[in-house]
Amino acid sequence: MTKQVLLISTLALAVLMSCSPAADDQESQAYSIPASDSEALLQGLTEFEEHAEAVRIRANAGLFADAAIYGKAVAWALRHPEEFYTADYTQNAYKALEVAKKRLTALEGGTTPWTHDKGYVVRAYRSRVDGSLQPYGLQIPESYNGEPTRLDVWLHGRGGTLTEVSFIAAHDPAFPHDDALSVPRSQNYIQLDVFGRTNNAYRWAGETDIYEALADVRRDYNIDPDLITLRGFSMGGAGAWHVGLHNPSQWAAVEAGAGFNETLIYAKQADLPAYQLAALTIYDVYRYALNAFNVPTVGYGGEIDPQLQASVNVREQLQEEGFTFTKDESHWTTDDLKALFLIGPETPHRWHPASKTESSAFIDANLPRTVPDHVRFVTYTTAYPDAYWVRIEGLDSHYERAEIDAQRSPDGVVVKTTNVRALSLTTSNRTYEIDGQAISGAGANPSFIKSNGIWSVGRLSDPQKRPSLQGPIDDAFREAFLVVRPTGTALAPDAHAAALKRMERFQTEYAKWMRGDVPVVNDTDLTAEQIAGNHLVLFGDSGSNQVLARILDDLSPLEWTAEGLKVAGQDYDVAANLPVLIYPNPLNPDRYVVVNSGHTFGETEFLGTNALLFPRLGDWAVLSTADESTVAAGLFDEQWR
Repeated sequence: MTKQVLLISTLALAVLMSCSPAADDQESQAYSIPASDSEALLQGLTEFEEHAEAVRIRANAGLFADAAIYGKAVAWALRHPEEFYTADYTQNAYKALEVAKKRLTALEGGTTPWTHDKGYVVRAYRSRVDGSLQPYGLQIPESYNGEPTRLDVWLHGRGGTLTEVSFIAAHDPAFPHDDALSVPRSQNYIQLDVFGRTNNAYRWAGETDIYEALADVRRDYNIDPDLITLRGFSMGGAGAWHVGLHNPSQWAAVEAGAGFNETLIYAKQADLPAYQLAALTIYDVYRYALNAFNVPTVGYGGEIDPQLQASVNVREQLQEEGFTFTKDESHWTTDDLKALFLIGPETPHRWHPASKTESSAFIDANLPRTVPDHVRFVTYTTAYPDAYWVRIEGLDSHYERAEIDAQRSPDGVVVKTTNVRALSLTTSNRTYEIDGQAISGAGANPSFIKSNGIWSVGRLSDPQKRPSLQGPIDDAFREAFLVVRPTGTALAPDAHAAALKRMERFQTEYAKWMRGDVPVVNDTDLTAEQIAGNHLVLFGDSGSNQVLARILDDLSPLEWTAEGLKVAGQDYDVAANLPVLIYPNPLNPDRYVVVNSGHTFGETEFLGTNALLFPRLGDWAVLSTADESTVAAGLFDEQWR
């Protein structure tokens, strides 16, 4: 099979053994899938996979994903039998296999009826991040006729029992429902319901899922790019704040209900080390409130909902930015921005009907999206570098506030910056002034760099932290990555054993919480094509991993031999410590290399509040081989030093 078609059959024996919990587990679990059902589902899945492999070779890849996602849902449920939370999950797994087979049969016959359906439809794509199949739901109104139409992207709240099976069941009318799934006749837009890889507040690969699902929809439906809104509530509200304010030019409007947008208070964190505090600026998105300057924004919370605070955080930050708001009983309004902050009277954690109606009317009144001639944009990292025709290419210092105020007219472009050392503009040929300095000879679509406070035409030269190449370690798992497994003889056996333990845990936790298999290749089998297309995640040492040995001399922060270990200029006991870092890949400077780490958070954080999914190790760390405790950790500067 190609990379991760379904990947369950090879686990058959282990699955069957794990499907019947021990007596102690059964006492703490309200429902456990009967062994007879797990065996029957596995048999049905095996038959489906055999059929799927024959069809896949001939079918369009995107349309094949629409069938294969139903099989993947069952495969992941069998792999994680604790996710059969009730008998409904078992029955829905049977139904998923039934629909999967129907779609395969249709593909085999050259038809795809679901691509023409109105109402609720489940579709899927294969992710560029890890090759996994990921579902999404659509609501197609009867009025859709192929003409350019509006799309509302909807981010769901946290669901402790959310899986592929339950998500598909909730969005496919072929599954049993208490009430028929129907799109209101008054709805004149398509709605995209994002899966987000379950419950990670749309962070890391969960964030990428939004954009991948959106791109997939736009390939098959005629979506007006100036009529794409972003909406969510609870965890989905947190996601809407995060994605909407980080990337304001993507959306015609943003609606965020409840949720969270800061970490220390919401997640009850204290005494964090400096490198963790710095990384909080990535997802503490209230700091990015100024980006509402260019996108119509609604913030909402119920009056007696503690998560009203998220809306308060953004509004208060906008007031700090100099915008004036006026309050009545259930509104904060302003004439300075297209922004509305609503409070549901005496309402707990849900939308107040009148507030929802008012929010929808506000969004309708502020469509379509327009490209402004005055852009104000703030960021703390080049992971989020641009708005409309302005792009930050480099910062003076990461995780400190960087700001651009840019205005264009027929006479020219005037830009003011803070904490920016490189930028580019998408404009026609004009005159340019940056921070009071007139710059000649720039032409159309220019790039500028700052040196010793003086701006000139030009680009940064590597190694530099720049968009999509700035760290920290967890950033490598937002895009295509490949784990390179060691096959040689270790120079430092204790460190090697600790590295393998981290690799295995990453594989297990990623599959459970990010809903995909970690793609893996042996160090002896890595190809030039894989180097070109992936961030490389190297486990082991320069003895056990030949790829690490190949590039070690070019990883300037790391010196590692059988006799000694030096990381970021400090010496450590080579037998007792394991180095971990992210760095531009010497074999492909447009991609990362990561050494001995997957995500720097794990199961404990996934089980807790989503706000805990922030970086724990910065750009580099030294870990004890005995217990993986952090001996030292930190962040590289803008030149990766």
